[in-house]
Amino acid sequence: MADHLQEEEQLEAISQWWQENRTSVIAVVVLTLGGTIGWSQYEDYTSDKAVVAANAYDELLQERESGVAAEELALISAGLRDTHSGEAFADFASLQVAAAAVQAGDLVLARGELESVMAGVEFDSTLGQLVQLRLARVMAASGDEAGAVAILEQGSSSFPASYAQALGDIHLAAGREAEALLAYQSAQTESLALGGQLGLVDLKVTGLSLRDAADSGEDSQQ
Repeated sequence: MADHLQEEEQLEAISQWWQENRTSVIAVVVLTLGGTIGWSQYEDYTSDKAVVAANAYDELLQERESGVAAEELALISAGLRDTHSGEAFADFASLQVAAAAVQAGDLVLARGELESVMAGVEFDSTLGQLVQLRLARVMAASGDEAGAVAILEQGSSSFPASYAQALGDIHLAAGREAEALLAYQSAQTESLALGGQLGLVDLKVTGLSLRDAADSGEDSQQ
């Protein structure tokens, strides 16, 4: 997924990928296990693991699309995590719940879902970096600015521009315009390197640069 995609687009890309590859993913999992265990166990896994997990995730997607509350989606996600902890199905479900919770203003639920994913993934994996980006935004919105900054200042190999822009947003909200400008300029550079569209970050750089120039001009006249 390209770094210049917005976070909701990234999550939508995951959902779309799943819809397009659901059957093949289940087949690969089942066939892989079928080569190492007996036929009866192979059939058991097909019914009790791969298909069950896939159906549960499909149910959650359908429920979210129909407008079901984040708290109810969390129950589906919790059930999936209880039976398929550490698997992609459970992680994707938690991402969906977290997104719904943010939209509903339930930052506590969103943070809990994201932290549950982070407990089972590698921090430097693509998924781990995406989850940390979302977690940092939730933490900042919840008032944990220091924790959010600590995450974002580590940088990201998969989403460098998004990390830098999120860091700039936090600095700007706190009134640290110089730090915000540096972060936005970093995001601008990373976006260009990746061939992405500058869009909003370009406007932020321009706006802060003009304000900085105006302030410098006023200081020189005093």
